[in-house]
Amino acid sequence: MKKPKFFLYIVNFLLLTLAFRLFYIQIINGDFYEELSKRNYLKFITIPSPRGLILDRNGNILATNNVKYSIYLVPPYDFDKNKFKNLSKILNLPPEELEKKIKGIKSYTPAILLKKNLNYKEISLLESNREKLPSFIINMELERAYPYGNLASHILGHIGEVGREELIHGEDFDYSLGDIVGKSGVEKIYEKYLKGRKGYRSIELFSNKKKYKILPSKDPEPGYNLVLTIDKDLQELSEKVLGENVGVIIISEPWSGEILALVSHPDFDPNKFVMGFSKSEWEELVNNPKNPLNDRAISSLYPPGSIFKLIVSLSALEKGKISLKEKFYCSGGIKVGKNFFGCWKEGGHGYVDFLEGIAQSCNVVFYNLGLRVGPEDISKMAKDFGLGDKTGIDLPGELNGLIPSPEWKKNRLKESWFLGDTLNMSIGQGYILTTPMEVHLMISIIATEGIGYRPHLVKKILNCNGEDIKIFEPEIVRKVSLKPESWKILKEGMRLVVERGTGIAAKGKIWSIGGKTGTAQNPHGESHAWFGAFFPWENPKYVITIFVEHGKSGGGKCAPMAREIIKYLEEREGEKVGKDIY
Repeated sequence: MKKPKFFLYIVNFLLLTLAFRLFYIQIINGDFYEELSKRNYLKFITIPSPRGLILDRNGNILATNNVKYSIYLVPPYDFDKNKFKNLSKILNLPPEELEKKIKGIKSYTPAILLKKNLNYKEISLLESNREKLPSFIINMELERAYPYGNLASHILGHIGEVGREELIHGEDFDYSLGDIVGKSGVEKIYEKYLKGRKGYRSIELFSNKKKYKILPSKDPEPGYNLVLTIDKDLQELSEKVLGENVGVIIISEPWSGEILALVSHPDFDPNKFVMGFSKSEWEELVNNPKNPLNDRAISSLYPPGSIFKLIVSLSALEKGKISLKEKFYCSGGIKVGKNFFGCWKEGGHGYVDFLEGIAQSCNVVFYNLGLRVGPEDISKMAKDFGLGDKTGIDLPGELNGLIPSPEWKKNRLKESWFLGDTLNMSIGQGYILTTPMEVHLMISIIATEGIGYRPHLVKKILNCNGEDIKIFEPEIVRKVSLKPESWKILKEGMRLVVERGTGIAAKGKIWSIGGKTGTAQNPHGESHAWFGAFFPWENPKYVITIFVEHGKSGGGKCAPMAREIIKYLEEREGEKVGKDIY
């Protein structure tokens, strides 16, 4: 009698265990297993989110999205050879390419993208022959487009498929292979705002594996829109003015740091990164010795040449090393030891005072000032103005320049500082290297008499309803405290540069201009050319920096370019107040 009772206990225990297990699965963990079961008959197609628009300060669309149609192979997968042969013909895809796309498909594999950018003929043939083809759906998607082609390409940047590093180290986990991300420009810097959130379409499979239906979907959330500080019309004019020259033009507002135009040439068409390159096109782009993908405004280093004389001038004024009554004699250069350091004007300038020395960019004047001030103080003044440091502009890939000093040379090159180093430094040569954007910030600080605002390209961020998400206020990144008299004297010298000096080719019709030319010697060919200016001189509203590789002369090459832009701005300002200027 004891054995049957013992077995009864065992049966009861097993029943209780089973009941508890069913309770755990169906009640306690029911949601989890319900979701797991759905995966057996629900398949999902990810719907990419529309990237946010990029607009200029006046509402002109610089980056948008075009409607495109893509075909996806969906479960239940039917591997009928005839059906795939028909599909290959309609899509104009070689059979081997189609086989490669479907290789390794399992019953649980999600939908497979077969082809993007379907034309209307392909869509019509697909729909009219649906019974003769494998199961598919046609998805409407949005593709990035840049309606003005190359315009502002280094500002906008380009997009591309997400890479391994971005998948691993991305700011969130909403990326998967094949997704599109910003690769350069503001497309990259503001990726988290532009990209939005993906949606999906769900497909229900029936048990016989022969039919399916589309279930309700989750719509993607579009990315936020960027409103740039850029003025499209001014950008177009600046690119036209620079033409085929290799170089940079930067125009900004000195009291806010807002960039109105930023040109780096050669440039590129960001649409090609969407549509795709042919092999020859890609090789031509990446093997081009002028490197069109490089943003020369922030990612290339050059000697500043005579434009650096502004720093030497302020150093001398602050240290009391110069009198406005003092005159220097320029015979075409000076001899130091066995070495001769020339002036750009071979015959010399004769007797010139300090202001005329700035106006005519006389090397002899600045050789003398450099020797009086010394390299340490010149180096400190340059660094106070941000030279040798990144400006912090909202673009990827910014480099910092180099401002040398005796200590730097000793630590870096293990060499002593020589008198010739000081003389070269005094005219912006030698070891000095800067980016055009660093020089631009320097000119801006002079225009405001000591306040440097961070250069930036985005004015505000909007949601899809046009509501402000973020507004970028002016940010002070540099403050340079000098005597009021130092600013006054330097700015008067800069006015004379354009009034009757080396920058006279930039002279405006109604505005006085404060400027400085620069011609930087280049061991690899013709000298580089610079021109930096602010205007109107009395109340600066604009700052411009122009740089041309191998341009020979800042006054001869860059100043006339500045003149065209100044004329345009004078005319536009005249229209605003109803004046006939020209």
